[in-house]
Amino acid sequence: MHTATKIRSSFEDSIARFHASPALQTLASGRITLAHYKAILREIYHYAKEDPQIQALAAVYFRGDDRDSVKMFLKHAISEIGHDRMALADLAALGEDVTEVPLTNPLPTTIALTAFPFYQVQYANPIGYLGYLYFLEHMPTAAGRSYAEGLLRAGVPESALSFLHEHTTVDVAHNKLMDEYIQRLVRTEADLDAVCYAIDVTGDLYALMLQGAMEDAERPRRRAVRHEEVARFVSSASEIGSRAAA
Repeated sequence: MHTATKIRSSFEDSIARFHASPALQTLASGRITLAHYKAILREIYHYAKEDPQIQALAAVYFRGDDRDSVKMFLKHAISEIGHDRMALADLAALGEDVTEVPLTNPLPTTIALTAFPFYQVQYANPIGYLGYLYFLEHMPTAAGRSYAEGLLRAGVPESALSFLHEHTTVDVAHNKLMDEYIQRLVRTEADLDAVCYAIDVTGDLYALMLQGAMEDAERPRRRAVRHEEVARFVSSASEIGSRAAA
Protein backbone atom coordinates (compact mmCIF):
# COMPACT_ATOMS: atom_id res chain seq x y z
CA MET A 1 0.00 0.00 0.00
CA HIS A 2 1.25 3.50 -0.89
CA THR A 3 2.62 5.45 2.08
CA ALA A 4 0.10 8.31 1.92
CA THR A 5 -2.76 5.85 1.40
CA LYS A 6 -1.78 3.77 4.40
CA ILE A 7 -1.51 6.86 6.60
CA ARG A 8 -4.90 8.10 5.40
CA SER A 9 -6.39 4.67 6.14
CA SER A 10 -4.95 4.79 9.67
CA PHE A 11 -6.51 8.20 10.19
CA GLU A 12 -9.91 7.04 8.95
CA ASP A 13 -9.82 4.10 11.36
CA SER A 14 -8.75 6.38 14.19
CA ILE A 15 -11.36 9.09 13.53
CA ALA A 16 -14.08 6.41 13.38
CA ARG A 17 -13.04 5.20 16.85
CA PHE A 18 -12.84 8.81 18.00
CA HIS A 19 -16.41 9.50 16.90
CA ALA A 20 -17.60 6.33 18.65
CA SER A 21 -16.00 7.41 21.95
CA PRO A 22 -18.21 8.41 24.91
CA ALA A 23 -17.22 12.08 24.67
CA LEU A 24 -18.08 12.41 21.00
CA GLN A 25 -21.28 10.46 21.47
CA THR A 26 -22.22 12.96 24.18
CA LEU A 27 -21.76 15.76 21.65
CA ALA A 28 -23.56 13.93 18.84
CA SER A 29 -26.55 13.06 21.02
CA GLY A 30 -27.05 16.63 22.22
CA ARG A 31 -26.20 15.80 25.84
CA ILE A 32 -23.17 18.08 25.99
CA THR A 33 -23.56 21.05 28.34
CA LEU A 34 -21.93 24.45 28.67
CA ALA A 35 -20.14 23.13 31.76
CA HIS A 36 -18.70 20.28 29.67
CA TYR A 37 -17.50 22.71 27.01
CA LYS A 38 -15.91 25.04 29.56
CA ALA A 39 -13.99 22.12 31.04
CA ILE A 40 -12.87 21.04 27.57
CA LEU A 41 -11.56 24.53 26.79
CA ARG A 42 -9.45 24.48 29.96
CA GLU A 43 -7.79 21.25 28.83
CA ILE A 44 -7.38 22.46 25.25
CA TYR A 45 -5.47 25.42 26.67
CA HIS A 46 -3.14 23.12 28.57
CA TYR A 47 -2.21 20.91 25.62
CA ALA A 48 -2.21 23.65 22.97
CA LYS A 49 0.32 25.75 24.86
CA GLU A 50 2.85 22.90 24.56
CA ASP A 51 2.37 22.11 20.88
CA PRO A 52 4.62 24.74 19.24
CA GLN A 53 7.56 23.73 21.45
CA ILE A 54 6.96 20.02 20.93
CA GLN A 55 7.05 20.53 17.17
CA ALA A 56 10.27 22.52 17.44
CA LEU A 57 11.73 19.74 19.60
CA ALA A 58 10.98 17.13 16.93
CA ALA A 59 13.10 19.07 14.43
CA VAL A 60 16.13 18.67 16.73
CA TYR A 61 16.21 14.99 15.74
CA PHE A 62 16.12 15.51 11.95
CA ARG A 63 19.19 14.04 10.26
CA GLY A 64 20.66 14.02 6.75
CA ASP A 65 18.24 15.25 4.11
CA ASP A 66 15.57 15.58 6.82
CA ARG A 67 17.27 18.86 7.73
CA ASP A 68 15.94 20.38 4.49
CA SER A 69 12.51 20.36 6.18
CA VAL A 70 13.57 22.14 9.38
CA LYS A 71 12.70 25.65 8.20
CA MET A 72 9.24 24.60 7.02
CA PHE A 73 8.67 22.64 10.23
CA LEU A 74 9.65 25.55 12.48
CA LYS A 75 7.50 28.02 10.51
CA HIS A 76 4.59 25.64 11.06
CA ALA A 77 5.39 25.49 14.78
CA ILE A 78 5.48 29.29 14.98
CA SER A 79 2.03 29.47 13.37
CA GLU A 80 0.65 27.43 16.28
CA ILE A 81 1.77 29.98 18.87
CA GLY A 82 -1.19 31.71 20.49
CA HIS A 83 -3.75 28.98 19.87
CA ASP A 84 -3.82 28.28 23.60
CA ARG A 85 -4.91 31.87 24.11
CA MET A 86 -7.81 31.34 21.72
CA ALA A 87 -9.08 28.60 24.03
CA LEU A 88 -8.82 30.97 27.02
CA ALA A 89 -10.55 33.74 25.07
CA ASP A 90 -13.40 31.34 24.27
CA LEU A 91 -13.62 30.45 27.95
CA ALA A 92 -13.71 34.13 28.90
CA ALA A 93 -16.45 34.72 26.30
CA LEU A 94 -18.54 32.24 28.29
CA GLY A 95 -18.19 34.45 31.36
CA GLU A 96 -15.49 32.41 33.09
CA ASP A 97 -12.64 33.88 35.10
CA VAL A 98 -9.53 32.52 33.37
CA THR A 99 -7.05 34.03 35.83
CA GLU A 100 -6.06 30.77 37.47
CA VAL A 101 -6.10 28.47 34.42
CA PRO A 102 -2.46 29.09 33.37
CA LEU A 103 -1.32 28.49 36.94
CA THR A 104 -2.85 25.04 37.45
CA ASN A 105 -2.00 21.51 36.37
CA PRO A 106 -3.90 19.85 33.53
CA LEU A 107 -6.03 16.79 34.20
CA PRO A 108 -4.30 13.37 34.05
CA THR A 109 -5.94 12.54 30.72
CA THR A 110 -4.63 15.79 29.27
CA ILE A 111 -1.08 15.27 30.46
CA ALA A 112 -1.20 11.80 28.86
CA LEU A 113 -2.00 13.41 25.50
CA THR A 114 0.79 15.95 25.96
CA ALA A 115 3.33 13.39 27.16
CA PHE A 116 2.87 11.04 24.22
CA PRO A 117 4.59 13.21 21.55
CA PHE A 118 7.46 13.95 23.94
CA TYR A 119 7.88 10.19 24.40
CA GLN A 120 7.59 9.48 20.67
CA VAL A 121 10.19 12.11 19.78
CA GLN A 122 12.69 11.43 22.54
CA TYR A 123 12.43 7.69 23.17
CA ALA A 124 11.03 6.12 20.01
CA ASN A 125 11.16 7.15 16.33
CA PRO A 126 10.94 10.97 16.12
CA ILE A 127 9.42 10.74 12.63
CA GLY A 128 6.44 9.12 14.33
CA TYR A 129 5.63 12.58 15.72
CA LEU A 130 4.07 13.24 12.32
CA GLY A 131 1.24 10.89 13.31
CA TYR A 132 0.41 13.04 16.34
CA LEU A 133 0.44 16.12 14.16
CA TYR A 134 -1.54 14.41 11.38
CA PHE A 135 -4.44 13.56 13.68
CA LEU A 136 -4.57 17.05 15.21
CA GLU A 137 -4.48 18.76 11.81
CA HIS A 138 -6.96 16.47 10.02
CA MET A 139 -9.52 15.97 12.79
CA PRO A 140 -10.96 19.52 12.67
CA THR A 141 -10.94 19.75 8.88
CA ALA A 142 -12.69 16.38 8.65
CA ALA A 143 -15.46 17.08 11.15
CA GLY A 144 -14.98 20.49 12.77
CA ARG A 145 -18.13 21.94 11.23
CA SER A 146 -20.28 19.19 12.70
CA TYR A 147 -18.62 19.70 16.10
CA ALA A 148 -19.43 23.42 15.90
CA GLU A 149 -23.06 22.72 14.95
CA GLY A 150 -23.42 20.42 17.96
CA LEU A 151 -21.97 23.05 20.28
CA LEU A 152 -24.22 25.77 18.87
CA ARG A 153 -27.24 23.55 19.49
CA ALA A 154 -26.04 23.17 23.08
CA GLY A 155 -26.15 26.94 23.53
CA VAL A 156 -22.51 27.82 22.95
CA PRO A 157 -22.32 31.26 21.28
CA GLU A 158 -20.29 31.85 18.12
CA SER A 159 -18.04 34.17 20.13
CA ALA A 160 -16.81 31.16 22.14
CA LEU A 161 -15.88 29.00 19.13
CA SER A 162 -12.78 30.81 17.88
CA PHE A 163 -10.40 27.92 18.60
CA LEU A 164 -12.55 25.43 16.70
CA HIS A 165 -13.27 27.77 13.79
CA GLU A 166 -9.58 28.61 13.43
CA HIS A 167 -8.61 24.97 13.14
CA THR A 168 -11.49 24.08 10.85
CA THR A 169 -10.27 26.63 8.30
CA VAL A 170 -6.52 27.21 8.78
CA ASP A 171 -5.75 23.52 9.12
CA VAL A 172 -6.75 22.99 5.48
CA ALA A 173 -3.40 24.57 4.56
CA HIS A 174 -1.68 22.56 7.27
CA ASN A 175 -3.11 19.37 5.74
CA LYS A 176 -1.14 20.20 2.59
CA LEU A 177 1.96 20.66 4.72
CA MET A 178 1.37 17.20 6.18
CA ASP A 179 1.41 15.72 2.67
CA GLU A 180 4.80 17.32 2.07
CA TYR A 181 6.20 16.17 5.41
CA ILE A 182 5.15 12.61 4.62
CA GLN A 183 6.77 12.75 1.20
CA ARG A 184 10.02 14.19 2.57
CA LEU A 185 10.39 12.43 5.93
CA VAL A 186 8.67 9.04 5.88
CA ARG A 187 11.44 7.06 4.22
CA THR A 188 11.25 3.54 5.68
CA GLU A 189 8.67 0.97 6.78
CA ALA A 190 9.71 1.71 10.35
CA ASP A 191 8.90 5.40 9.82
CA LEU A 192 5.54 4.52 8.29
CA ASP A 193 4.64 2.16 11.13
CA ALA A 194 5.62 4.81 13.69
CA VAL A 195 3.42 7.44 12.03
CA CYS A 196 0.40 5.11 11.80
CA TYR A 197 0.87 4.05 15.42
CA ALA A 198 1.03 7.67 16.56
CA ILE A 199 -2.20 8.48 14.71
CA ASP A 200 -3.94 5.63 16.56
CA VAL A 201 -2.57 6.66 19.94
CA THR A 202 -3.34 10.35 19.47
CA GLY A 203 -6.94 9.72 18.48
CA ASP A 204 -7.52 7.52 21.52
CA LEU A 205 -5.77 9.91 23.91
CA TYR A 206 -7.64 12.92 22.56
CA ALA A 207 -10.95 11.14 23.16
CA LEU A 208 -9.83 10.32 26.71
CA MET A 209 -8.83 13.96 27.26
CA LEU A 210 -12.33 15.09 26.27
CA GLN A 211 -13.93 12.46 28.49
CA GLY A 212 -11.70 13.44 31.40
CA ALA A 213 -12.73 17.07 30.99
CA MET A 214 -16.43 16.18 30.90
CA GLU A 215 -16.11 14.04 34.02
CA ASP A 216 -14.30 16.88 35.77
CA ALA A 217 -17.19 19.21 34.90
CA GLU A 218 -19.57 16.80 36.63
CA ARG A 219 -17.31 15.88 39.55
CA PRO A 220 -14.63 18.57 39.87
CA ARG A 221 -11.32 17.56 41.37
CA ARG A 222 -8.94 19.78 43.27
CA ARG A 223 -6.53 21.55 40.92
CA ALA A 224 -2.98 21.78 42.21
CA VAL A 225 -0.84 24.80 41.45
CA ARG A 226 1.72 24.25 38.71
CA HIS A 227 4.65 25.79 40.54
CA GLU A 228 7.08 25.69 37.61
CA GLU A 229 4.68 27.93 35.64
CA VAL A 230 4.00 30.29 38.54
CA ALA A 231 7.72 30.73 39.22
CA ARG A 232 8.37 31.94 35.68
CA PHE A 233 5.60 34.55 35.57
CA VAL A 234 6.55 38.11 36.52
CA SER A 235 2.97 39.43 36.36
CA SER A 236 0.29 39.23 39.02
CA ALA A 237 -2.29 36.44 38.76
CA SER A 238 -4.94 38.80 37.36
CA GLU A 239 -2.51 40.18 34.77
CA ILE A 240 -1.52 36.66 33.73
CA GLY A 241 -5.11 35.63 33.09
CA SER A 242 -5.93 38.84 31.20
CA ARG A 243 -2.80 38.56 29.07
CA ALA A 244 -3.32 34.89 28.32
CA ALA A 245 -6.89 35.47 27.09
CA ALA A 246 -5.99 38.53 25.00
